[in-house]
Amino acid sequence: MNEKTPIIQVEKLTHKYSAGTPFETTAIKDIDLTICSGEMIAVIGHTGSGKSTFIQHLNGLLKPTSGRVLFSGQDIHSSKKMTRDVRFKVGLVFQYPEYQLFEETVYKDIAFGPKNMKLSESEINERVMEAAEFVGLDKRRLDESPFDLSGGQKRRVAIAGVIAMRPEVLILDEPTAGLDPHGCDEILKNIRDYHDATGSAVILVTHNMSEAARNVDRMLVFNKGQITMDGTPHQVFERSAELREMHLSVPWVTKVVMKLREKGVDIDPAVYTVEQARDAILSLKGGGIHA
Repeated sequence: MNEKTPIIQVEKLTHKYSAGTPFETTAIKDIDLTICSGEMIAVIGHTGSGKSTFIQHLNGLLKPTSGRVLFSGQDIHSSKKMTRDVRFKVGLVFQYPEYQLFEETVYKDIAFGPKNMKLSESEINERVMEAAEFVGLDKRRLDESPFDLSGGQKRRVAIAGVIAMRPEVLILDEPTAGLDPHGCDEILKNIRDYHDATGSAVILVTHNMSEAARNVDRMLVFNKGQITMDGTPHQVFERSAELREMHLSVPWVTKVVMKLREKGVDIDPAVYTVEQARDAILSLKGGGIHA
């Protein structure tokens, strides 16, 4: 599948909670969006911005109040069979997925999704082994109880359980929440490796701007139930002042660059990594900064 092929299309998507009651709340409104196979996307937004409601529409967990979601050109709610099939093709890993482990062994937990797909035992076994490798899980752990594992290992098992279904779109809600820096880096590397090896679209929901900037090609910024920014990290961080107005943090190196610009230094406002800052400062003509 060509990486420019649209895989999910969202048309005028609106979702209201408690619709028709005095407690009616509009969570997302009139969202239009196309996601292509092979993309690596970050969904950013403060609590209550609509991002969690949005991603639950992409695999049919929530039904739109109005508008529709298409997978490979078909409305995912066109039939019960279509909705069921999409849930295998669009895998969703919830925040703190380790709390959803329930089988007696790691192997059985990872195999749960493929079994529901009615695959043969040999195909299930192949997928369990493949998924365990993608997430860096020692195969000797497969016969152990998932409840005997560390928090980071449990997270890997939960992600492997979704990867084992070989989804064409993998959505992860705050996949590094609660992990130490080393654990965060390892999980993100596993996710990038999966993306690179399979060509699947990957959507990371995160509040960590630095994490998003280092790992994705495209960023969607949610605010008040709508997408207010959609572009590359460079395009998004060019609008750092707007991000801060939305109470979204920017990488610390971007804050430094903003301070330099306030002092009259002509430096690219979209810098968001240390390496970019170094190159931007070294390229300043005439020194730009004086000791």
